[in-house]
Amino acid sequence: MSFDAVIAGAGPAGLSAAETIARRGRTVLVLEQNHEIGSPIRTSGGSFIAELERLGIPAELYHPIRRVRFLAPNNAAHFDYPQPTLCVIDVRRVFQFLAERAIRAGARIRLATAVEGPVLENGRVTGVRTRAESIEARVVIDATGYRSTVLKQAGLDPGFARFGAGAEYDLFAPFCDQNEAVLIVGGAAPSGYAWVFPWGRGRVRVGVGIIHPDHRGQPEKFLDRLIDDLPRLGVDLRGAQAVEKHAGLIPSERFARRFSGDGILGAGDAAGHASSLVGEGIRWAMYAGKMAGETVADALDRNDVSRAALSAFEKKWRRKFGLNLSLAHRINQRIARWDDEKWDRRTEILKKLSPEQFAEALKTNLTGVWRAGKWGPGAGK
Repeated sequence: MSFDAVIAGAGPAGLSAAETIARRGRTVLVLEQNHEIGSPIRTSGGSFIAELERLGIPAELYHPIRRVRFLAPNNAAHFDYPQPTLCVIDVRRVFQFLAERAIRAGARIRLATAVEGPVLENGRVTGVRTRAESIEARVVIDATGYRSTVLKQAGLDPGFARFGAGAEYDLFAPFCDQNEAVLIVGGAAPSGYAWVFPWGRGRVRVGVGIIHPDHRGQPEKFLDRLIDDLPRLGVDLRGAQAVEKHAGLIPSERFARRFSGDGILGAGDAAGHASSLVGEGIRWAMYAGKMAGETVADALDRNDVSRAALSAFEKKWRRKFGLNLSLAHRINQRIARWDDEKWDRRTEILKKLSPEQFAEALKTNLTGVWRAGKWGPGAGK
């Protein structure tokens, strides 16, 4: 079989790329190792309403947040949003919506098919290998997530050494406030943070994320302790029970130095396109997928799929997002070392931010006022 583009991975990056390329009239095959799009869930789903609107995600697929509490060990900051800015997505339904959109555009999706590596001819990627066959492609997009399966075997990416490791319960919690998200730092989640994210219909995701190897603790060991402690922090978990349990990894480094080669691109977590500030990846993956798809379609139109042509994606990504993502990584490296006392002091600075400034910071829009403030790259000394 032969396609204009084969995409390894049916996450938000792969599906967004597939839709973009298929809409340009090209043949696209997406290979997904799991038996269901959007399963298993490996993310808490925090995002931003304006960004999702820009990406064409319908409002019924996310839950608006009207208040955020940021809790340090002995301090707290509160931010109210009468007009909601932040939200929590229905992860499985959003991923499947992206799949439907790609299928409608003309892409093909094959489930339960893992890509084992690239097909290489004289250093050029000409397709992919699965357990059953080799599939030819003029361009391959690696959207396999943090494993970077194809990029690594093509010699483009040495892989990642620093990760955000997360574990969460998805609870049915009938009395939990569905308007409020809670972020918790310090000893509850050393070198990371914990969260309470309601996402509608009485459901709430409660989780812990820890940066490895900055801290050697396993998030699962902190999760049950967090559940026991939340009533003391004003989170009403009366009658709550877990419906699902999720776990996942996200690269917590700068994006890859190279994520294009002859006949290949990387997009999303496979190329480190997430924001390491708060471990947010879905929105960034959708942007990366769309951008990668545009680059591939342009290259196919010119009949040139060399690294010289496909590296346009690298240049565009760095120009549009490079500064903010680099700042996010530098800040994350610093705050991952803060102890409880430092978090208590820095929370005093957070109290001076407006709700809009706090949301922009979480969004990794770190230029302007936020970049110049005391939480910038030089903070925490």
